[in-house]
Amino acid sequence: MILKAIESVLAQNYPSFEHIVVDGGSTDGTLSLLTKYPHIKLISEPDNGMYDALNKGIRIATGEILGFLNSDDFYEPQIFHSIADNFTLRNVDAVIGIAKFFLEDSEGLREYFFQSTPPLTHNYWKTLIIGSPIFNAWFFKKPVFDLIGMFDSSFMIAGDRDLLLRFALFGLSYTRLEEVIYHYRYHPGSLSMNQDWLHTSKYINENLRLINRYQGDPRMPDLASKLFGQFRSRETITGASHSIRTGNWEQAKTYSTQGFYYDHFWHFKFVVRAFTGIVRTILRRYGILPPQV
Repeated sequence: MILKAIESVLAQNYPSFEHIVVDGGSTDGTLSLLTKYPHIKLISEPDNGMYDALNKGIRIATGEILGFLNSDDFYEPQIFHSIADNFTLRNVDAVIGIAKFFLEDSEGLREYFFQSTPPLTHNYWKTLIIGSPIFNAWFFKKPVFDLIGMFDSSFMIAGDRDLLLRFALFGLSYTRLEEVIYHYRYHPGSLSMNQDWLHTSKYINENLRLINRYQGDPRMPDLASKLFGQFRSRETITGASHSIRTGNWEQAKTYSTQGFYYDHFWHFKFVVRAFTGIVRTILRRYGILPPQV
């Protein structure tokens, strides 16, 4: 899969770029494949998760603009030119585009089933807090990381949302492109799309830790504080629902207690969510709705 990612960088036909690959010491043959691409700067050593690896790449990067490409995804062809032009013309700290999600099987690219657009000004906080920030469809000026810091590697899944919240808190500027720049591969093993309970519980707990970090921040606008409340209700309802399905009643009680403490309509919302969840599951089973992302 990494070959498609690499080739999508080369296919940009951009005159000057730096391609850094950070490998956690893989033993699956990836390193031998990378030797075919002499342009790549390779770091291969153990790391403390994905965000620690990304920080290593940021530290050695010498370019003025940074983007982050997962090994199983790819860029839209010829998009680097448009991104660079917008940084120059708009004088912004970040450029964001549209992302598409796709499935791929033995017969090749099979289906695009979801498209995520970058945030508009009026729903910026909503997208960052309870929406899909589509982090890999963002490109940043490198000085951004000197100002807001790099990824918090104590997160294993929610570190990109954490970084984007800091980006917003510092009042940094961005422009959005009305064109696809990034393609996400959907598969059960992907970090942000995995639906097994162990993964889901880790994701929920990280999101709750993120909420606790930012909800009381005096720099947050009133809208953001309200959205964090909605986010907490959503995550505790999801946690309680999954706990009940797996028979973990003690954990279900913990989620429901925390949810009700912050939201006295929590139990009503839980019932509504359970009913709509059943309907969505049925619709996905019959192909009326796309897979969950």
